[in-house]
Amino acid sequence: MVTLTMLMMMVSCRQEVEYPVEPHITYSGFTYIFNADSTFSGEGILSFSYTDGDGDLGLDDADSIYPFGPNDPHYYNMVVDYFKSVNGQFVKMPLVFWNQQTQQYDTVSFNSRFKRLISNDEVKPISGTIEYKMQVQNPFSPTDTVKFEVRILDRALHESNAIQTDPIYTGIHF
Repeated sequence: MVTLTMLMMMVSCRQEVEYPVEPHITYSGFTYIFNADSTFSGEGILSFSYTDGDGDLGLDDADSIYPFGPNDPHYYNMVVDYFKSVNGQFVKMPLVFWNQQTQQYDTVSFNSRFKRLISNDEVKPISGTIEYKMQVQNPFSPTDTVKFEVRILDRALHESNAIQTDPIYTGIHF
């Protein structure tokens, strides 16, 4: 009887978590990825935490028509901007590469689509951590200092706040 009473007290005192319906993200860190010989691979893992009040973060493979179609502005639900240090100031700029197939320069996109974080359409607050593996080293300028700015969108097209990484030195050697 005492155990049942204590269990009921614990359940009745438990508060429901509430978050705004707009996603909110917080920068957690960036981890360099090294090769087996301890050289920098040119890649890293960007980590950030998130909250969302109605749990509608992420996209299914079937989310491929407006507004999430390949040519639509909301195709990507994680938007990542590239900043390069120029004379000590971080400047947002495109990262370009030579495309052998088209014989012209193309722009590298760091944007991404991530899968739904809950598997059903239940409306409930969620929180957690996203880790995004990304290429950070520019082959045309392998010793840059860069930053990334990230924001995410939910299925209702609510946009999160923007976070920035700490400066990332891409010419790291040990």
